[in-house]
Amino acid sequence: MPLAAQRQKLLGAERPYPGQLWRRDDLQVLVVAVGPSTVTYDNLSDDGRTTESLDAFVGAFRRAKR
Repeated sequence: MPLAAQRQKLLGAERPYPGQLWRRDDLQVLVVAVGPSTVTYDNLSDDGRTTESLDAFVGAFRRAKR
């Protein structure tokens, strides 16, 4: 399966974009920037900023519905 098809399957209809709130358990993060293969987000609990791969981010977090 081509990489683009694998990524679309993983992301589904949910692709992070700046300004979105995502969460994992009790951790909430605000997406700051999205590149072709990375996501940068602010951890709202400790004011830390992290960049990780898009695949890892989507696999670990889910979008917080407002």
